[in-house]
Amino acid sequence: MKKSLARALALSAALLGVPAAALAANQPKPVPMPTPNLPNRPLHSTIVVEVNKRGQVVRIAKGGQLSHDSVFDTLSIGNALQMWIRRPDGSAVTGLFRVNYDYDPHTHNVSRHVGLISSGGDWSNDPGAATRMVDAAKRETREAYLRMQAEEKKRQAQSASHLPDINAAVKRAVAKPTSTPQP
Repeated sequence: MKKSLARALALSAALLGVPAAALAANQPKPVPMPTPNLPNRPLHSTIVVEVNKRGQVVRIAKGGQLSHDSVFDTLSIGNALQMWIRRPDGSAVTGLFRVNYDYDPHTHNVSRHVGLISSGGDWSNDPGAATRMVDAAKRETREAYLRMQAEEKKRQAQSASHLPDINAAVKRAVAKPTSTPQP
């Protein structure tokens, strides 16, 4: 018992003696993320959206103003299409809303402000834009999966056409032996 305790203590002392720098020397250093090229001027865009009875943005309505910075405008439109506009109590108003995006070049922050333009609209029961995007992605995924399955089945059929007929080989193997060879 004393020998095993002494061995354990000696082993732990040896492991503690290994410098941590030697263990870390073999580790690759992490590559820092590149800094994106952020605009050096303030940007502003206004997007008018239609909101359904659940508070989901249905589509971008006519009107609005873009900042003429393609990256900022793309991000603003994408964000607006995924928005939910609701009251603090969770209820929603069907209507047209103005969404303003403002970029501050000093803090690199984007602020978003929402305001009601008019309530009501015939899009009250329409599904939200994000819901339609997810449904389209699911449909495209399903179609791609079915297409890939059909291609795989076709490939298997082509490779199987080069193989001998297994049923004929089994029949020949279990047939009664004759004095003359069978073709």
